[in-house]
Amino acid sequence: MKRLVLFTLFGALFALPMKSQEVFNQVVNNAKQVIDDPKANPFMLAISQFKYTALNYLCNTAIKQNGGGVKGDWLDKQAYGLNHFIISYFTDLSNAPKNNDKIKKDIMLHYWKACSDNMLFQGQDKEITEVFIQDRDCITPFSLNTDWEKADKAISKE
Repeated sequence: MKRLVLFTLFGALFALPMKSQEVFNQVVNNAKQVIDDPKANPFMLAISQFKYTALNYLCNTAIKQNGGGVKGDWLDKQAYGLNHFIISYFTDLSNAPKNNDKIKKDIMLHYWKACSDNMLFQGQDKEITEVFIQDRDCITPFSLNTDWEKADKAISKE
């Protein structure tokens, strides 16, 4: 069921042609709608909180480092990469044998490594960027400081 919800959200997001930065805005706005919904499914709420936080971190940090400007198509590629990365992660986890914690841990480590190998900004405060990694109850244990386009490609290659 969770997989169906993820694929539906992902498919709806990219069904129509979009202008520059619309993918980014759509992912951020969809995440914000779930966050603001008091009846939101806890699973979708956790995913939305991660997406919202990750994309806002990415945008704000890029603006600071670039002196105020960020290209919309770059933001779109990052949002698309993040969305696909998260869907692939949960698809792989849901396809793993139910009672095999080792395989699930290997999947998590594989995705975590894709993030850590594809940092986006140098010299960032790990206390901030690794807040989701440090939370033992977090279902998205990934760094905010990730080049999502590259991390997604790294996962897709393997």
